[in-house]
Amino acid sequence: MYNKPHADVNDMEGIPVTAESLYKAFEANEAQANQTYLSKVVEVSGSVSEVNQQDTITYVNLTFADAMMGGVQVTIAEAFRKEAATLKAGDQVTLKGFCNGYLTDVIVNNGVIVKK
Repeated sequence: MYNKPHADVNDMEGIPVTAESLYKAFEANEAQANQTYLSKVVEVSGSVSEVNQQDTITYVNLTFADAMMGGVQVTIAEAFRKEAATLKAGDQVTLKGFCNGYLTDVIVNNGVIVKK
């Protein structure tokens, strides 16, 4: 399993959803949202609140109009890090990746940029 190649979300169909809808689904009923989204590819659209670079990992946080504390945090795949670094707060984007569940934010990994 350790040497198994990672799945490439570029070639996969994603469940289209807004950052607001995805976050609110987990906030309202985490068990139901897990059934719908967990470990599946989501194509999430929203407004960039910030882009963070920590060591070799780039995170893009998506927010929405009435977001209080949480949002959607997308860990960007290595091939898209330079492009993600050009994003600014307020940019409208669509990102695609694997939904890994809900902490304070909904976590999406291996993210790729679908539309800027």
